[in-house]
Amino acid sequence: MKNPRLILFALLPIACAIAHAQRTPDYDKVVVLQTRIDARDLGYSPVDLIPDGESGITSLVVAPNGNLYGATSGLRSHLFVLIPQHGYVQPLGVIPGAALVTNALAVSAGGDILIGTAPGGHLLEYKPQNEYVQLIQIGRPLPVTDLGQPVPGEGIAALTCNGNEVFGLTSPNAHLFEYSLQIGKFTDVGVVADKAPGAEKLGEKFETEKMMSRMLIIDKAGGAVWGSGESGVLFHHTFGSKEVGKLPIQAPAIPGREPWTRVDAFVADPSGMIYGGTSDGYLFRLDQEKGTVTNLGKPLIQYRIDGLVRGADGKLYGVGGGKDDMARLFSYDPSTGAYGLLGFIDVNRRPYYTWQAYVIGAMASDRFGTIYIGEDERISKLYLFYPWP
Repeated sequence: MKNPRLILFALLPIACAIAHAQRTPDYDKVVVLQTRIDARDLGYSPVDLIPDGESGITSLVVAPNGNLYGATSGLRSHLFVLIPQHGYVQPLGVIPGAALVTNALAVSAGGDILIGTAPGGHLLEYKPQNEYVQLIQIGRPLPVTDLGQPVPGEGIAALTCNGNEVFGLTSPNAHLFEYSLQIGKFTDVGVVADKAPGAEKLGEKFETEKMMSRMLIIDKAGGAVWGSGESGVLFHHTFGSKEVGKLPIQAPAIPGREPWTRVDAFVADPSGMIYGGTSDGYLFRLDQEKGTVTNLGKPLIQYRIDGLVRGADGKLYGVGGGKDDMARLFSYDPSTGAYGLLGFIDVNRRPYYTWQAYVIGAMASDRFGTIYIGEDERISKLYLFYPWP
């Protein structure tokens, strides 16, 4: 094999030329402040990287010890970790039987990583152990325990965990399931969307799948899981109960598009409120006690809010834009109701490289104040954003 360093030096002049050609200084005015954003390759460049076509980041979760875990989607799914003390992304292995892991990473009370796979639909358990001393071996199988398949024939589309209680949504038929880590038992709770909007022969021809949220959220008290189902109707479920509690409230939608509305992202606030972002690009606040939804408007002109997190400064940070748009980062201050448009997600390290994200697949935040933004493209990077203190 050729020396990777020689290859790198040979490519540097080309990379520098491309970097200068990609953008002008005027463009810096519409991107995130460059002192507040950075990017990481998914591995050790230029050789030990998660391959192109397998690197789209579609799940991120922060463990109690501060380590960030991420899963990719594509031809194969990979699990990776970023340990803040080291600061680099370390690929851990190929997730068995998975091509998609979409908002389907969770952490158990014991610190184990739970993975919901698609299309196979199995719940897997990965036990972290001395990861920082392991050698990167791209393509090796990730060592996991297969906990089983919650609903035969269904993939897992979203996952969350409340200590020892796991909740998930399946695709394509929108089953809500629960799993007890203590007794090792799955329960199919019920269906959150009975029919697809296409059955009514309305809307666009490509909008034919059942509408359910792309994410699940545990409330502040930890007693219930929340999501959205058919026509953006919100539901909640308490572990061990026998049915899905569909509420007489809906996520905000463009009038006439209610049947195609879903919640793309959720985040829980210490105040007890739950905030959500919809497929039409609306931000809303859910008051669980009153059973009300407040439409907070559209932070961006685009459809979709692809990610939503809470920063250490108390503000909410989100990313908007569909697959045909350029992703933009915004903020929302719950104390004032003010939005901030922060710009395109772009890292400019002239003269070495520039890299801009167009599609975002996941977001997460940690106790150190770092916000992680996962790119979901053929060749993807992990972005680290540092809001103003």
